Amino acid sequence: MAITSIISLVLLGIIVICAWQGFKKGIIMGIIGVLVIILSLYGAQLLSDTFSYEVIPVMKPFVGGFLDSRVESTTYELFGYEADENGVYDAPYSVDDMLENQPASRIEVCRWVFHDLGVYEDMAESLAQKTVTYADQNGTTLSNAIMTVTCQSLSWYGGFLLAFILVFAALTVIVNIPNLSFRLPYIGIVNDIGGAAIGVFTGFLFCAIIAWVLQFTGLLIPETSLRGTAIASYFLDRNLLAAYITL
Repeated sequence: MAITSIISLVLLGIIVICAWQGFKKGIIMGIIGVLVIILSLYGAQLLSDTFSYEVIPVMKPFVGGFLDSRVESTTYELFGYEADENGVYDAPYSVDDMLENQPASRIEVCRWVFHDLGVYEDMAESLAQKTVTYADQNGTTLSNAIMTVTCQSLSWYGGFLLAFILVFAALTVIVNIPNLSFRLPYIGIVNDIGGAAIGVFTGFLFCAIIAWVLQFTGLLIPETSLRGTAIASYFLDRNLLAAYITL
């Protein structure tokens, strides 16, 4: 409960701080700040598209065994089998045979595997659909498809977040090097109110980015807990970033 309250306060605090900064800096600097965020998002996607796949071969040996066991246990339990004291399932068919006989169950298996990895419901559904499509198009097993999609997702989303932070920091430094303050002359109140409004929009952008990141943190912050708070639930339900930034 404490962590969800902290996240709610952080999100609200970001909006308030951005509004105050926008009020002090004015419309022009507020617009520049929004452009910095947009350029950082674009640059991060470009860099992640270019370089993230280089680390996939390195990741596969580390996640392969764990995912194989998760696919096996999830599949057997979905079909009603239970493991004995040694963790062995007394099933007459292999996982691949069971999924081949009932291909519709593959989506459910993938969804639960990604959910067990800490992925929130909407993203887990998206990754499950992508996994089944990959398996069908490449004629591979579901276990291999899940491993491939998981490695692709970890490398791409992790690379995107790292690249965004670096590009945003670099652009922020560049913008602030002249140490200038542009304010529209003769219309102080409009400048202040307009700057505050743009600051609120900037805060919403930052909160959308945080909500986008939170959808992968289910192992630390359960989705049900976040949805118990109004502001966090608002940004999770209206995560526009996920609609424009996808793997």
